[in-house]
Amino acid sequence: MGNLIATLVSALVFIGVMAVIITIAYMAFRKEVRGRKNYERALKMVQVMIQLPPSSEDKDVGSRDIRDVTDESISQAQTMYDIIASTATKGFHSRIYGQRHISFEIIAHDGLVHYYVAVPFLLLDNIKQAVIAAYPTARLEEVAEINVFNRASKMSGTLGGEMHLSRPYLFPIATYKDTKRDAMGAILNALTMAGRGDGVAVQILLRPAKPNWAHKIDDRVQDIRDGKKSASGNRKGSAALAYAGQILEALWKPPDEINKEKETKPLSGTDQTRVEQMEEKARHAGYEVMIRLVVSTPNSARSQALLTSLQSAFALYTLPTGNGFKFEPTSDIKSFVTDYIMRFFPAEKSSDILNSVELATIFHLPNQTNIPSSQVERQTFREIDGPTQAMNDGILLGNNVFRGVVKPIRLSLDDRRRHTYIMGSTGMGKSVLLKRLALQDMINGDGFAFIDPHGDAAEDILRMVPRERVNDVIYFNPTDSDNPIGMNLFEVSKDDPDPARTKDYIISETMNMLYSLYDPNHQGFVGPRMANIVRYAALLLMDSPGGGTFMDIPKVLRDPDFTKPRIKYLRTQQAIDFWTKEWPNAQRSNDAGEVTSWVVSKWADFENVVISNVLGQLHSGLNLREIMDKRKILLVNLSKGKLGDIPAKLLGMVFVMKFQAAAMSRANIPEEERKDFCLYVDEFQNFATDSFESILSEARKYRLNLIVANQFMGQLTDKIRGAIVGNVGTYIIGRVGSDDVENVVKMFQPTFQPEDLLFMPNYTAAVKMLVNGAPTAPFTMSLPPLKVQTNDDLAKSLIRLSAERYGRPRAEVEAEIKKRLSTTANAPARKPANSVVTVDKGTAASQPSSNDFLQNWLAKRQASGQPVAQQPISPQPISQPQPRAAQPGTHSASSTLSTPMSMIGQSQPTMSSAQSAQPIPPAQPTLASPAPSAPLPPPAPATPPTPPNTEHYYNRVNAPAQTPVTNPPTAPATSPTPPLAQPASRPDDDSEALTLHFH
Repeated sequence: MGNLIATLVSALVFIGVMAVIITIAYMAFRKEVRGRKNYERALKMVQVMIQLPPSSEDKDVGSRDIRDVTDESISQAQTMYDIIASTATKGFHSRIYGQRHISFEIIAHDGLVHYYVAVPFLLLDNIKQAVIAAYPTARLEEVAEINVFNRASKMSGTLGGEMHLSRPYLFPIATYKDTKRDAMGAILNALTMAGRGDGVAVQILLRPAKPNWAHKIDDRVQDIRDGKKSASGNRKGSAALAYAGQILEALWKPPDEINKEKETKPLSGTDQTRVEQMEEKARHAGYEVMIRLVVSTPNSARSQALLTSLQSAFALYTLPTGNGFKFEPTSDIKSFVTDYIMRFFPAEKSSDILNSVELATIFHLPNQTNIPSSQVERQTFREIDGPTQAMNDGILLGNNVFRGVVKPIRLSLDDRRRHTYIMGSTGMGKSVLLKRLALQDMINGDGFAFIDPHGDAAEDILRMVPRERVNDVIYFNPTDSDNPIGMNLFEVSKDDPDPARTKDYIISETMNMLYSLYDPNHQGFVGPRMANIVRYAALLLMDSPGGGTFMDIPKVLRDPDFTKPRIKYLRTQQAIDFWTKEWPNAQRSNDAGEVTSWVVSKWADFENVVISNVLGQLHSGLNLREIMDKRKILLVNLSKGKLGDIPAKLLGMVFVMKFQAAAMSRANIPEEERKDFCLYVDEFQNFATDSFESILSEARKYRLNLIVANQFMGQLTDKIRGAIVGNVGTYIIGRVGSDDVENVVKMFQPTFQPEDLLFMPNYTAAVKMLVNGAPTAPFTMSLPPLKVQTNDDLAKSLIRLSAERYGRPRAEVEAEIKKRLSTTANAPARKPANSVVTVDKGTAASQPSSNDFLQNWLAKRQASGQPVAQQPISPQPISQPQPRAAQPGTHSASSTLSTPMSMIGQSQPTMSSAQSAQPIPPAQPTLASPAPSAPLPPPAPATPPTPPNTEHYYNRVNAPAQTPVTNPPTAPATSPTPPLAQPASRPDDDSEALTLHFH
């Protein structure tokens, strides 16, 4: 029996020893395995930058209590930690290797403070989902590891340590629910003290705690309630004494009384508070936590100051009735730095446990109220998800990036026909976007025109032309003075289905251009009077068989010898009346010269060699209708630095207007046969007139698609702004100014707030577009950079080719303009300086020269003692001169009687009875050359002025019957005078002429 007992004891001892050995071996093995696993996990960590949400996402304080807003803001982080708790694993694997951990970090580096999370690769998607669930507008970006250590400093400038709970984890620290404030602001304050050469970091390692962590709190609470332990954490006496006391108490007290005492014994107020705080901590998910603080600066003194400031910030988490933090500086800085870099979190270090509320208090994303400095970088705008519809066709506008998912944004051809508007301040990427779209059009074989007020973009596009599109390229540069390419504003195509409508449109747009250039606010600098003069001058030129140009209008107003031969070709009675009645009457007024100078002065900016040689050519070198129909590429370089601001604007307006006219001329072909053509206009406010609304509304059906861009809304008139809002289908808006944001944000609300548009970074835009004809919700789009191979030699060749193919030699152009504008070349005969308009009246007598008359007239006016300019000339009735025989030295068939305007109403020389017996044909308006100079009797004394006669002098002739002027005027069959409709015979009419001066 004794031997058996001894054997059993020996066996038990052996088993115990073996158990101890196995346990020790297991612990050593697990430690070794976990150490290796720590290295493996460290190498598989992915660092992700958490870009703070923009300020527009901050909770609106308004009239609310700031404490409530703080509560609401920090509580968002609890959602994140609750989701992270679900990543805990169970089973043998987790017992051996332990739970995977993550690291939340706040790092001050290079003068900026950023938030990071380092995640095991296998948990990357889970953690991203947790962060986004708490902060939907936070942007996550995988980045390289950040080196916070100062490269110039030695290890003496690097300090660090760990923050541990000052009491067992059972007791909670102070949370935002207790303090009603954001204690993390103190940590951010300490971090922002770091300069550009400093590095400061707070590293919070955490992993899900073991499942029994909360049970220990519950057991402790029960012991406190039972009186076994104090709420302060100390046991009331030893266990043996406690049991002995219970036995003695049971011997002399009845059980009912003992139980009654236990039930009625209350906790103190402090103990009750502690118990409630512990119970509250156990209700939330728990995490094993390790907090490291690292500082690296060029010298140890500064490092110590920063480290002291940082560890002091954690004092705000101390709860008097609960827990707090204490700082334990490292004694081995090299090992500590390695642990920080590798983010080691030994499994045996599990004594510090915080729940999700405590962690949310320590690490969360702050709002602007709690950000102490601009060093804490946050997003300037929000990423908004793009359309869900598939976009497989069309040109690529950019990419929608949302939570790491990249979606290409394309604009289909049908949606493109509703036009595109691009707006944003300088540098946001407008020109890059326009060039990329133009490049795609070139590659796709589509036609387009690009009007560039700076010239750089047009030159860049020229360098990117694919070789297969070389023959389609036309480069227009008005500063090429050797071979100017003509662009006649007043030219109407012979194939135009409705030339009358086109002329009206051209005239209307001409006035709109002048208003835009000189009187954008319609303050009277142009006015209806000038509009009327320019309208009929343009009509006079366009109705003439030889045509005319915009540059000819000053000539029309200055030189009557240039004007008179063209009056007979006018097609409307209103135009005839203007040039035969209204304009001559106006020329008799005191301000006649001022009116002419006022109108003509508007052309002063254009009367230079460059603009004259372009706009002064009768025949345009470019056929815009052909360019559109054949899908050519037109690049228009209107560099304001070379041309000047107003000339560049004028040329741009001409191109925009001519393209609309060319588009409208497509009315003679079915809509489905009209080929799409895109018109790009950068800084389009320089070229937009008040009629731009009609382009946006009507161009679509003619397949003219507009893509226009400018910098801000203030550059546009109210009418054009309204046209854009009402007719454009796609809006691409970059960063805008404070003056525009209130108007622009209305199109993007409620998705975007004003702050989103004010702080939009470069190459990023807010977009609202059509997809399959239906508008989408607003979203953000990144504008990728333009990367393409360029060819400078090809660009130079294309410039020369365009000049030779579409331009004309400068000498030839200038000779043609000079010949056309020459009075001698246009008039039937040479006129005197004071040119006249004539009306045939039969044979006339000799007259004095214009110089003799002018001297006599001036002498008479000066003799009166009144300045000539102050003596009004009123139209007087014209006496009916009698026929008289031809005098020697005069032409009996073509002699004229010149009656200056100052002599209208004065008595005329009397004719003989023989002359009066000659038949006088009915009056016919005509234009004739003046008679040769001949002496004329001195003018009779002036008669008192009579009221003006409303009947025009063209009709006041000595004839049996007076008939109004018609177009074309006709003569009776018996009249020997050719009708007005026969211009070829007009210079040689045998009728008498009445001549009137133009001042």
